[in-house]
Amino acid sequence: MTAGTLPRGRRRGRSHGWRRSLARHGASWLGLAAVLGAWQLTAIALDKTVFPTFSRSISVVGQLLTGSVLTGDIVPSVIRALTGFCISAVLGVLVGLTLGYVRWLGEYCSAFINFLRSVPSPLLIPLAIAFLGLGAKMVIAVIVSAAVWPVIINAFDAARRIEPLYLDVARICGLRGFALFRRVLLPATLPDIFAGLRIALSISLAVLVVAEILGASTGIGYFIQNAEQTFAVPQTYAGVIILACLGWLFDTVFLVLERRLLAWERGLSGGLRV
Repeated sequence: MTAGTLPRGRRRGRSHGWRRSLARHGASWLGLAAVLGAWQLTAIALDKTVFPTFSRSISVVGQLLTGSVLTGDIVPSVIRALTGFCISAVLGVLVGLTLGYVRWLGEYCSAFINFLRSVPSPLLIPLAIAFLGLGAKMVIAVIVSAAVWPVIINAFDAARRIEPLYLDVARICGLRGFALFRRVLLPATLPDIFAGLRIALSISLAVLVVAEILGASTGIGYFIQNAEQTFAVPQTYAGVIILACLGWLFDTVFLVLERRLLAWERGLSGGLRV
């Protein structure tokens, strides 16, 4: 059945759905525009060098994105953040599902896991510098030390909540090892895992800035710190805007992938096949 032959009620429902979505997104963009407009007007009224206007800051953003800062600071930061996030995702899923599935192992390691995740990651930066030196490896290691925990915890809790009857039936049907993981364990825990991954993604970007400020000679965090120390106020605000845009872009792309991969959970077509 094509879109042109859909029943009138279904077409009307789709139309209303698109209108609601458009209204919701329009309201959010209007809210953002109001905040930016207030920034612009407040900066004009105060006329302070420490508080540049939004238009001035955006102008500097354009200059940075077309200059050496793009390849020298922004791109390295993106690579570090995504690398740390990907390592955290793989490691967190494997460790979390293993500890949740093998119950005795999870109980044995729970105290150790809770102890490690309670250590603030910025405190590990001096230790990471001592072992890895200054640079990308240290930054990525610090990101992993912070971002891996929400993935582990969510995967662990999701695996623990799986009905044992489902696993017993899967074993009776001959599923063992990787087949059991792929067709039962992973699909059953994927929604919770994605919730942990989204948190890990935001943590990756936040910890990235701290690590670059304290132990890197390139990156967006280093650029912001350097701009502050040299009293380049518009550049400081521009760096913060770029960082915020990166966070928004990461989250938007992640949500699109999540909707596509978890479409099966909502009964939609094009979902994950198991």
